[in-house]
Amino acid sequence: PKALDSEAPRGTPPGIAASADVDSVGWLVDWHIEERLRGLRFWSQCFLFLVAAALGAATCWLWPWLAAAASWAGAVPAAGGVGALAALFAAVWSMAWRLARVAWVCVVLTASLLWTSFKAKRASETGSAAIWEMAHRVHARYLLEAVTELSGFYVKVAQTLAIQTAIPEPYHKELSKLQDAMPAEPHDEVELTLAEELGANWRSRVRLHPGPPLGSATIAQVHRATLWLPGTGGVDKEVEGVVKVQHRRMSGNLTVDMHAARFLATAFAFVSPALFDDMADVIRDVAFLTKNELDFRKEAENQQQARDAANAAGSSIIIPRVHGELVTPRLLAMEYIVGTKFADFAKSATQEGKLKMVRSLLDFFAFSFTKAGIFNCDPHPGNLLITEDSCLCVLDWGQARHLTPNEMEAYSLLFVAASLDDPFQMVAAGEKIGQTYQENAALSMTGALRFLMRDSRPLQMSKDDMVQLEGVFARFGEFSEFGDIKGDSMGILRGPLLPLSKTVDLLHNVSTRMEVSLNLLQVFTKQGYELLVKRHAAAAHIEEPEVREAAGGLILCPAVCDAAPACVPAAAAALDARLRALLAGAHARGDVLGAQAVVLDATSGAVLCDLALGHTSYLQAHAVTRATPFNIRELSKLHLAVGVLRLVETGALRLDQTLGELWPAARNLRDVTLEQVLSHTSGAIHVLPRGVSTLEMLTDLPAMLQHLESSGFGPLLPPGSRQQYSPLVFGWLLAGALQGVGKDLEACLGPVRGDLALNLDAARRRHGPGVAESTKEMGSSSVDDMARMFGQIKDFLDVCAKAKAQGSSAEEKADGEAYITVHGRAHWLHPAATQQPAFAASELPGFVAYDTARGLAELLVQVEKGHVLRTETVRDMKRSRRPPTGGEPKLPVDLDHFAGREWGLGAELIAGGKSGGEAPGWGHTSSGGSFALVLPGPRPVAVAFLLNRVDGWNKGISSQVLKAVTEFAAGRSPAA
Repeated sequence: PKALDSEAPRGTPPGIAASADVDSVGWLVDWHIEERLRGLRFWSQCFLFLVAAALGAATCWLWPWLAAAASWAGAVPAAGGVGALAALFAAVWSMAWRLARVAWVCVVLTASLLWTSFKAKRASETGSAAIWEMAHRVHARYLLEAVTELSGFYVKVAQTLAIQTAIPEPYHKELSKLQDAMPAEPHDEVELTLAEELGANWRSRVRLHPGPPLGSATIAQVHRATLWLPGTGGVDKEVEGVVKVQHRRMSGNLTVDMHAARFLATAFAFVSPALFDDMADVIRDVAFLTKNELDFRKEAENQQQARDAANAAGSSIIIPRVHGELVTPRLLAMEYIVGTKFADFAKSATQEGKLKMVRSLLDFFAFSFTKAGIFNCDPHPGNLLITEDSCLCVLDWGQARHLTPNEMEAYSLLFVAASLDDPFQMVAAGEKIGQTYQENAALSMTGALRFLMRDSRPLQMSKDDMVQLEGVFARFGEFSEFGDIKGDSMGILRGPLLPLSKTVDLLHNVSTRMEVSLNLLQVFTKQGYELLVKRHAAAAHIEEPEVREAAGGLILCPAVCDAAPACVPAAAAALDARLRALLAGAHARGDVLGAQAVVLDATSGAVLCDLALGHTSYLQAHAVTRATPFNIRELSKLHLAVGVLRLVETGALRLDQTLGELWPAARNLRDVTLEQVLSHTSGAIHVLPRGVSTLEMLTDLPAMLQHLESSGFGPLLPPGSRQQYSPLVFGWLLAGALQGVGKDLEACLGPVRGDLALNLDAARRRHGPGVAESTKEMGSSSVDDMARMFGQIKDFLDVCAKAKAQGSSAEEKADGEAYITVHGRAHWLHPAATQQPAFAASELPGFVAYDTARGLAELLVQVEKGHVLRTETVRDMKRSRRPPTGGEPKLPVDLDHFAGREWGLGAELIAGGKSGGEAPGWGHTSSGGSFALVLPGPRPVAVAFLLNRVDGWNKGISSQVLKAVTEFAAGRSPAA
């Protein structure tokens, strides 16, 4: 495509100088575009002539009958009936005429794009790119001409389109001219409007400066003016300012355009419901925002309120002062701000200057969303100025959204939900602003909001994001099970969330067009998050932590370290110091929220290290102490496995017993043995069984056992054929086996339970509100985050596609079944799900429980020393049960940490040997970074490391802690 601007075509006559090549080619390109446009204009005129003729003929034909009918009905006098009909016909004719023009533009562009696509497919790769480039240039200029001629509502749509990063560059270049360079009305028409608004003596109050307007946009144009305002003592004072004067006939045209747009949206939805089913709702909401711009009295109120809020907060943002004495429905007078257009500033400013200005813009809007009570819904570059002293000025407050205190809190929660990728918080925030949706839809909407607020970055990279997103939606379209994802994601563009989404999208595109890389989500979240933390601290009567920005996201400070007294042995003291330094550094980077680390001598049980740091959660920020219970999640499988093995030792259970003997009602599980359940080789590789319809059902243990019996639940793979971690089914199958011998979880765990709590409510009853809750990081949608998200979706869809492919193997079908049943219920596996009422009061064995790092480490020591289980049982527990020939395990995102892990009897084996061999290190890790392990060596230790954030492995802190303790156990210096 660049060849169109830089190279001469083949066959250029040798007489043309090389320096003239570029100019001659540019002329040829412009000539070609103009020739194409001339043809489009000709056919447009022909079409519109036929439309006008048809409308005229219809009017002449219908007029006598309608007039006679009105008179005959006697509802109004004949003259009145004729007048009413004339007015009705004028409105209908105007709407039909503008609708026909819009429809024709749509038809022309659609047909031309189809023809271009046909030609491009037949050309080479280089030729195809050139064909598309030329087509985009022609279409962009044609669209600019059509929108300029139509004006009104369509200009607002084009202005929004102009700044989108997803559109080809020619459209941005042409449509950007609409930001503040619309054709201006003649001077005499402006004066006529002033006379209508201020009266015949308007010149005694306003004197327009000669020359063209400062700017002309969709609704109005702005002129420099001298203003006379009421002063003290009855004497008017003279000030220099500007007047914003609404275009004549704008109100009528906008009303017609809005109705026409709704009609077109309805028609499109009828033709293609899958693509346009919600377009009418979106247009209705956009039209409502646009209609508010028609009354400048509302705009004046908005502008003054925003100015007062910004001044009260000490913001550097400038909002022009309104002269309320000269405000009418179509006239707005305000102070004159000398400044540079935002787009012009971007061309000349340094990268540092652009970064500073965009950060100032984002900070102001974060303040507007969460504290000011009002925000500007139309922050396109035409509404932004840079003043002479390098301050940002925000103009045009016609499209503004007022927020109540409840709505500002909801926006704060909304940003926190997006930062935490928390669909449950998203639902709670939506309910506060009247937006209700199902939990599974909230998952897609949270992802969509995170994508909308992704980090801004250079233009081409942002375009690549959009291409990848379209590719993802195209892949989803291949599966009927995923048909609802795109519609759910588009929920952020409807109803109460539309103004926010529109504004954030414009701000992201402004940042991208400035070639600035910024963490938008973190900027938007910080100010509202500070208010939420402060409010909870006051309610809970705890010290209010400070919210700071760090490389890894927002952090709470200070993070006081609660530690046991320093150990006497020098090596243990060095280990303690190293772990303190690791955790303090990770917290400072924003990689840790709250943590506990305990290291015990595996032989004597002596405490080598016992420390805690951070806060229990992002919103309920209690300080973490050594006695704070954490949700140990998957680590609770250790307690369950040890409890079952104790029953095996007593003879109540046998490892070779089948579930058919223990749990006859679960008919399809009859061939699975207890040993296979404990070793994750049962073949039941489901993540979530089919038929579980609610979160309440998932967390109701008796209901789940009954469902597994009645639904015909069974292994997807032959028992014993593959070792693959089972997150939820492990606990249900053991609970069913225990039920068969008259035992429940309490009886099974009794001897090894210690201070373990099986749900959140039980933990809070014992320890109060200061329980460390599982959470994702409060992070941004960074480049790496976007790449990871697209990669995970691709992997997920690849597994599902292989399962559906003809000739797929039994293992591929089993993997596909395990994956596809997660769709629509993935939020049940979200860390925040465990704080929901359904989880808080129920039991999910082997997946949710609360304990301290000290409690876990002491359990490991007791088992290793043979105080809980017999020595031979412990040795058998540590023997690998991995089948010699088993397929490669496949686990969905958030569980893939366990892919390829090796297991004994409920124990994860560390540095395990070959199949059937005994592993020296054992215990359990979690997908989120927590672990409880016995590590052998000259100085054998039991270590428990707990995190309430579930990204410990990704951030590297879990690996660093494990490395430090492993080196200590191996006898190496911890400082090495």
